[in-house]
Amino acid sequence: MTPHIPENSFVFVVPWFRLRPLKEGSILKVFHPRYGIIVRTLAKVDRNGLLWLKAWQKSNLPIEKLGPVSKEHVLGQVLVVFPPKGQLTP
Repeated sequence: MTPHIPENSFVFVVPWFRLRPLKEGSILKVFHPRYGIIVRTLAKVDRNGLLWLKAWQKSNLPIEKLGPVSKEHVLGQVLVVFPPKGQLTP
């Protein structure tokens, strides 16, 4: 199942997860140097320890254009998504 956060949703982010090893597929809140605060899925950690983040919507910036970020830019891990009233997450 692909993670999906509907537009206008609220997310519950836990900052202390930054201290634990990151797993591919985790949904992270990240400060990106160019794009500011974003929420993306961790695609991979490269051999230099940089994080590559992917979006789950085709209209979002592709992984190649977003580029990698360092672990220091992780603000937390998303634990719960609260969709807008009347919508359910897939």
